[in-house]
Amino acid sequence: MTAILRRAWLALGSIHLTVALCLALAADLGLGYLSLQRGLNIFVPMSDTGIFPWLFTYGLYNLGVTAWFFILIALLGVLFVNTFACTTERLIQTFAANHRRPGWLLKLAPHVMHYAVLVILAGYLCSYVFSESLPGRGIRVGESMTLPDGAEVAFVGFAPEYYRGDRLAEFDTFVMKPNARLIVSHGDERREETLNFNQPIRVGSYGLYMNDYSPRRQKRGMSAPNIRLTIRRDPSSAVYLTGVLLFVAGLGLYVFDRAIKR
Repeated sequence: MTAILRRAWLALGSIHLTVALCLALAADLGLGYLSLQRGLNIFVPMSDTGIFPWLFTYGLYNLGVTAWFFILIALLGVLFVNTFACTTERLIQTFAANHRRPGWLLKLAPHVMHYAVLVILAGYLCSYVFSESLPGRGIRVGESMTLPDGAEVAFVGFAPEYYRGDRLAEFDTFVMKPNARLIVSHGDERREETLNFNQPIRVGSYGLYMNDYSPRRQKRGMSAPNIRLTIRRDPSSAVYLTGVLLFVAGLGLYVFDRAIKR
């Protein structure tokens, strides 16, 4: 029985399995690219519903477009197990051969980076499973909203940065950076934050992300200044951030080892 388990363990960690999985992933992602071109709207709700509700609704009833995604999840799961088995086996061998030698910890650098990738992948999976996305909100100047944890967010206006230049005259006076000014009140705390695309702000346990804003151009019509927000809470973000730090630590050990050998 022990011999059978040992052979199964080695088969799971085989480099040949790794290569086969990578080739299968490349083929599946190529199929996914073609599928997304005709069914991107089916995947959009995933960020709002979470991965498992999406799989059993949008995913299951649109297999002609989503089958590649189910295959992707299965392949990534097998690759996770394969990487863990391969890395653990190499780690055991490395420790057994080098633990009595000076500087043996530096030999563990590649294994640390492999484990870090696994932590990052696990973190993203947990993020899709446990994150919470509230319905998008639109707020005009002077309005406010209250988050589920009691924090209040008020939109007080823009401090926009406009395009000024001669090279692209048609973009003159367009807003390049809206700098939406928000007043955040949470308990006894009151502070001002600036929100932009790809620059979310943290309010308690929630993150606020800008989806859109208006007006897009200086003195454009009579439209009232407003912003559209996505509100998310992701308790799993610490997991993949830990993985990133672990990867950096492993990379640092590897670079230090290379520098010493030179």
